[in-house]
Amino acid sequence: MRLKDYLKENILLTDGATGTYYGELYPESNLIVEQVNLIHPDQMVELQLQYLRAGSRFLRTNSFAANLKFFPESDIRLQIVRKSYQIAKRAVERFREESGFDGDIYIAADLGTVFDGEIIGSASVFEEYRENIDAFLLEDADVFLFETQADTSLLRELATYIKTKKPDAFVCATFSLDKTGFTKAGLSLGRLLRQLHEIPELDGYGLNCGMDALHMLYQVKQMHFYDDRPVFSIPNSGYPYMLRGKPIYAKNADYFVQNVCAMLRCGVSVVGGCCGTTPEHIRKLHDAIQNKKPVERYISEYEPGEQVRTLSSFWKKLQTGEKPFIVELDPPFDIDISKVQSGARMLKEHDVDLLTLSDSPLGRTRMDSLQLAAKLQHEVEIQVMPHVTCRDRNIIALRSHMLGSYMNDIRHYLIVTGDPVPVQDRSTVTAVFDYNSIHFMHLIKEMNQEIFKGDTVVYGGALNYHGINADAIARRMKQKMQEGCGYFLTQPIYSEEDIERIQYLKEQTGAKICCGIMPLVSYKNAYFIANEMPGIRVPKEIVDAYKEDMTREESEAIAVEISLSIARKLYSIADGFYFMTPFNRVSLICRIIDRIREEL
Repeated sequence: MRLKDYLKENILLTDGATGTYYGELYPESNLIVEQVNLIHPDQMVELQLQYLRAGSRFLRTNSFAANLKFFPESDIRLQIVRKSYQIAKRAVERFREESGFDGDIYIAADLGTVFDGEIIGSASVFEEYRENIDAFLLEDADVFLFETQADTSLLRELATYIKTKKPDAFVCATFSLDKTGFTKAGLSLGRLLRQLHEIPELDGYGLNCGMDALHMLYQVKQMHFYDDRPVFSIPNSGYPYMLRGKPIYAKNADYFVQNVCAMLRCGVSVVGGCCGTTPEHIRKLHDAIQNKKPVERYISEYEPGEQVRTLSSFWKKLQTGEKPFIVELDPPFDIDISKVQSGARMLKEHDVDLLTLSDSPLGRTRMDSLQLAAKLQHEVEIQVMPHVTCRDRNIIALRSHMLGSYMNDIRHYLIVTGDPVPVQDRSTVTAVFDYNSIHFMHLIKEMNQEIFKGDTVVYGGALNYHGINADAIARRMKQKMQEGCGYFLTQPIYSEEDIERIQYLKEQTGAKICCGIMPLVSYKNAYFIANEMPGIRVPKEIVDAYKEDMTREESEAIAVEISLSIARKLYSIADGFYFMTPFNRVSLICRIIDRIREEL
């Protein structure tokens, strides 16, 4: 019987864990469990046979981590994929021979998470999945499971591809949530279910891994079902502790079964086990659900959520064509914020639209930009935009910082990947980079659609406009815009060549671009920036405009005129101006802003 038809009238029991159970059976093995397909195939046949004997009728192939990260040689990876299906078929054949069972058993071509570390929904990820799918199709697979997913970005395209090749295939996807109900990509359960409703190409969906059965039960109880497709629920046995580098799970099969049975009463129709589960869990679950039928589910009315975007003066000006002014100040290296406070007050007096605060640029520790931003916004009553880098925070910390700063009424952010840790510090300082700026923007986009939808945040990205390939820069800008990036702040602009590049990028993308201006305040400063700052080009004539024996007043007068000249050339291109403040000379920035308002 086709799986889709079977699930209309029956509950289906999957297998349990492969990786953790193999580690329990063969504790001395150092193999990646997918390698077992090629090196010890009989061991894998026996492991899967144990699950069939325990009552499983839905067998997942041992191919979860058959991806380029673990197996960069495509021929080896595709051998593993095909062998995984052959092994599952052998296990089914042996089970039928020894038991005489002639009922339905389904083999799911297991497709685990593919993460390219760069771009969500990228062509390279699709291509990697496609190669694995084609390998499974050569083995005549007709059930495909995208397992432990974090977002839905490629699922419609992948499901469509499979059904183009095999129209009667059953395609399903399961997602991993943390205990708070979010995927690693920042999707909440509610948002996830709404997105899945809009992908009818999937024949089933659900949850797996990430949490124990009790916490998954909590999530299942919160589910709104928008259609009658079968729902999967495949929890871990519990939360492991590490012993000699290996995860150890508690023996708690009865507790596991109790909670999984409660999920069936909520409308789930496919159950089984993920990490830490064993044939004992599956056997006891089989005994508990024998002769049970799926319960009728209440179908909720689908209502897409509405979003309300924050209406700061900066955002309103950016949308209406009026040019906002953004000024950057650097947080201190110590706890003295008096200069930043006085600078913020001066900027407020000059009606600057947004104060932005850098996040430990060049990998040198400064005061936390988010906390300082919250304090200044509260005390000075100026709108703030802290920079937030991916360099120093893992996924948990990034999301935590967003929640905390939102509580403190921050609604503007500049999202950057972050400068690398200086070479001399790398023996003691570790960069994190769980996300790059595009992935982080995707996370915020999801938080806007779910958590912040009553008053969404706005966020921009940094535009490093230098580089040989302008079209590649434009493509990356478009990817950020697809993830909700509302504007770009550029590096300092000095040359005609830079202006032409900015104009080209704007024409190619339609992006809102706030052009960067950084006044040079002395000959020494100009000479240093021209020779020491990567990605910033200062023409010789600008450097030569300064003399070594100039007074501060003379140098600043030249800085004002040069900045005004650059702003004049950019005025028809720029959607706003972004000023970087040299040596905390806020009064200089205010003079330049006043002149721009008067003369342009």
